[in-house]
Amino acid sequence: MTLGILFLIFGAIVFIFFKDKNSQQAPQKYDDYKPDYTASTDHSLKYEKGEAFEKYVVQKFSRNLFRVKEWRGDKFVNGQYAETTTYPDLTFEFSFRNITQTFAVECKYRSDYYRDGIEWCKPYQLENYKHYAQRFRIPVFVVIGVGYSPYEPDELFVIPLKALQDTFVTKYFLKGYQKYNFHESNFYFDPQTLDLR
Repeated sequence: MTLGILFLIFGAIVFIFFKDKNSQQAPQKYDDYKPDYTASTDHSLKYEKGEAFEKYVVQKFSRNLFRVKEWRGDKFVNGQYAETTTYPDLTFEFSFRNITQTFAVECKYRSDYYRDGIEWCKPYQLENYKHYAQRFRIPVFVVIGVGYSPYEPDELFVIPLKALQDTFVTKYFLKGYQKYNFHESNFYFDPQTLDLR
């Protein structure tokens, strides 16, 4: 009797195992398809941090002098995306008295340094930004925030794109473009030298 019960239990376990295995391999119908968000959790977190840092940067431009002309989003599906997705995050128009100047800003936040520096972008992104600067003939700046949180970084750097030749920048290089007292002060744009600091 005990042996019979053991065989029944063993048979039930084998049946359940093979049933679950087959149901996992069965293709889903299109109507039942639900995207797997767990696979994109890392990308979603990067996107959230990036968006938070962009908001931080935008607030560092005085509304009296700067107007946000474009604020691009990284929307795409199955490899399809708008051409503007490859452009820098923000386009501003500086306006003071009779002077008006348009420029673009790419925002990058990193929680910490890696190997005494930062990889601020991928090679194809650097090429895209340079192409954008040439095509539209406007200055492009990269604003990098490091540490604490994207809402309030420990350090802030403002680098003209023309000064960036590589996707990796060292701490030593960054020091030359550090913005001090940035928690208390906004960005300043010099229309004569086309310098943002």
